[in-house]
Amino acid sequence: MVVLELQLPIQAYQCMALLRRLPKNHPIRPTIERDLKSWLKGYYGEKECSYYLSLLPEDQYYIFHGLRLIDKKPFQIDLVVLSTRFIFMGEVKNLSTKLIFHKESNHVTKEFNNEEEGISNPVLQVKRQQIQFVNWLRKMQLLGLPIERVVIISKSTTRIETTPDNLQIFNDVIYAESLLDKIEEMECKHQKPAFSKRKLAQLVDLLLAHHQTPIPDILQAYKLSKDDISTGVLCPKCPTGAMAFYSAKWNCHICGYSSKIAFFPTVDDYFLLLGPTITRKQFAEFLHINSPFIAGHQLRSLNLPSSGSKRGTKYTLSKINSCAHLMKRESMNIRSQQNDTHTFLPQ
Repeated sequence: MVVLELQLPIQAYQCMALLRRLPKNHPIRPTIERDLKSWLKGYYGEKECSYYLSLLPEDQYYIFHGLRLIDKKPFQIDLVVLSTRFIFMGEVKNLSTKLIFHKESNHVTKEFNNEEEGISNPVLQVKRQQIQFVNWLRKMQLLGLPIERVVIISKSTTRIETTPDNLQIFNDVIYAESLLDKIEEMECKHQKPAFSKRKLAQLVDLLLAHHQTPIPDILQAYKLSKDDISTGVLCPKCPTGAMAFYSAKWNCHICGYSSKIAFFPTVDDYFLLLGPTITRKQFAEFLHINSPFIAGHQLRSLNLPSSGSKRGTKYTLSKINSCAHLMKRESMNIRSQQNDTHTFLPQ
């Protein structure tokens, strides 16, 4: 059973929002485009794994994609599979051409187009995640399940090389197409249940309750200011259209498209780029609404949680540490905006 579904990282949505709202000639755009491609590449690598996992019996396993917990510092595990006999955790890598593991230095080299580049050792990365996961389980008083870890290479065309004295690496690193075989190996290794079904369900509930997906400060990450961000409601039908609110609808002065809900993506962009709360004044300024009455009416129509009163009222996402509804809406935006799709999403 998939408990935590695979979704694009929030940073990918933030990059898309930035590219919508930064000037076309802004010098940071190439960096953001490169980072977006990296986030998308990682997502599609994990999606490859999700196919094989879908073949597992749903009544025997609980599957978490992108589980993010806190042990002093936050840590995120690409894949966690729970059963009554073991925990299987994996770090997924979508890398091309060739990976070379050097035993003595623990150094890893990526080779692509006859160029070599050193990268973080994914085996050490998943080991650190295991340590943090064990610490978290200890705090929750839910130790007892054996934990198996592995690095999963999503592409079978990626070559893995090492020296003859480091063949252990092929137990630590597998291809996605071998994922089911690896889980079967764990089943043979751990034949007796360590947790009851009731205790396992308790662990599942705790993992869900403590899972977090906060929205990072993307402007600080790219050293941008609010002044760099263009405002206003963007038309979903034409690339440069700006929309204005009149006649109870949002209207594009370029293509003539009109909609009552065209401002939804703009509100999402605000939360993605500028912060977790918004006031009526901020809403009016960002959406270019001159009337406080109309701004208040449009903002209240979103049914967002609020705190404070009158002019001091602040509105937030319905669940800031989940962002699920925001991501779902953004996915709809991607499908409806062909320019963004052709530019950023792999075909």
